[in-house]
Amino acid sequence: MIAFLLNKKIMSDTTAFPIDRKPYRWIVFSVAFAVFMVRLDGYIVNISLPAIARYFHVGTSEASWVVLSYLLVMTGSMLIFGKLGDRVGLKKIFISGYVCFTIGSLLCGLSPNVYILNVARGIQGIGGAMMMTGAFAVISHFLPEAITGWAFGMCSLANSLGIMVGAPLGGIIAGFFSWQWIFLINIPVGVAAVLIARKALPDEKPAETTGEKRHFDVIGSALSFIALSTLVYGLSMGHEWGWDSPVILAALAIATLTSGAFIYREMTCANPILNFKLFKNRDFAFAIVTTLLAVMLLAGGNFLLPFYLEFVKGLETEKVGFVILIYSLVYMPIAPFSGRLSDRINPRIICASAMFMGLIACLVFAFSLSMPGLAPAVIYLILLAVTYSLFFPSNNHLVMSLAPRESQGAASGVYTTAINVSMVLGICLFESVFSHALPEGVSLKHASPDQTASIAGLLTNAFRVAFIVGSAVCLLAFASSLFTGRKSSGLDK
Repeated sequence: MIAFLLNKKIMSDTTAFPIDRKPYRWIVFSVAFAVFMVRLDGYIVNISLPAIARYFHVGTSEASWVVLSYLLVMTGSMLIFGKLGDRVGLKKIFISGYVCFTIGSLLCGLSPNVYILNVARGIQGIGGAMMMTGAFAVISHFLPEAITGWAFGMCSLANSLGIMVGAPLGGIIAGFFSWQWIFLINIPVGVAAVLIARKALPDEKPAETTGEKRHFDVIGSALSFIALSTLVYGLSMGHEWGWDSPVILAALAIATLTSGAFIYREMTCANPILNFKLFKNRDFAFAIVTTLLAVMLLAGGNFLLPFYLEFVKGLETEKVGFVILIYSLVYMPIAPFSGRLSDRINPRIICASAMFMGLIACLVFAFSLSMPGLAPAVIYLILLAVTYSLFFPSNNHLVMSLAPRESQGAASGVYTTAINVSMVLGICLFESVFSHALPEGVSLKHASPDQTASIAGLLTNAFRVAFIVGSAVCLLAFASSLFTGRKSSGLDK
């Protein structure tokens, strides 16, 4: 099936005349480096949380806000900055993101207490939202379509490199220097990145500078931020506080109410933050649905896999890290190739093939969990890495190519928001399915690997159920990708 899909020849007319990539390399470098910095900062901070908690004499609950404040602000503001990119110019938003991220890093490193650190992390989150929404839109806006797949492949490589380098680099910096330097190191790097971006990115005329000047939708912006941030908070903390906790129920209720108000506002506003006409394009809508489902599988599977390796296979934490590193090592060399491939073959075909491979990966893993040794996990990680190294560059290319040129920023905001929200949804889904598959009274909470050795069979069965559900999610993503067409701007349907 995969061979049939990949061999189907859907070639662009523009590929008959190869385009020189050299004039665009600094643009791609600037964008890819932004993706690298944002992803690196998430992982480099996670590994340093114990050191930060000790320094400020706070518990794990307070320390978790160092991560949550960054995630909530970044997710909640992506739609806003996507719209602003179309309004004031992608270059301005993208470079401002670098500046904001660098200032936030300085404030993080100088924070005298954990509360100011959380505020500074929020400032970093604003910068990260500007950088991420700007990054995808910049590629689609400034590069010829015949090489955008190559550019998205380089961004996927940068994303994987940030994940791979983040944890060990954070441990080294926090161990040999101090946790403050995980933030302060961003300052000289950020300054250099701003200078490169200012020179590399062409000047542009924003899409909304002609005609009568329209007011920015402040009410819609506020509603979108509240809706997304409370949704992410409720989903992130539900398993810790309990889904019936008044705090979680209140957060989800606020998210629901403000989402409804936001949708009504955007459908009646003359100049909305999110133009729902984007979703009238069936192909764009299905591409976003595919993204949601695909990322749910990746995030949920990555959340459960360390527990399987530690509690069923008995690995120590540091060894678990080395096993999971297999994913990045396989992903990195394939992603750039996949990006270049999507410049020649319809990205929809590659995305569908990737999701079919992900379906196979989940099923193979689910039914080989009880095998001795690490072979099931290693095979799963290899198949998963191939799946997503094919999927992400091609999907980035597909989603952005389906959006109108004057709405690249808004489309990027929708896309990056969907990724962030679906990561949380995936973790919630896998955690809930796993917990409900365990017999009553059996839990991993406060359990050590030695204590869980006697119930390894029960745990294995729960992991199997979770990954079977994951395969069902992947099947839906495969079906959704088949329903996604391709606009005829260089690639035929």
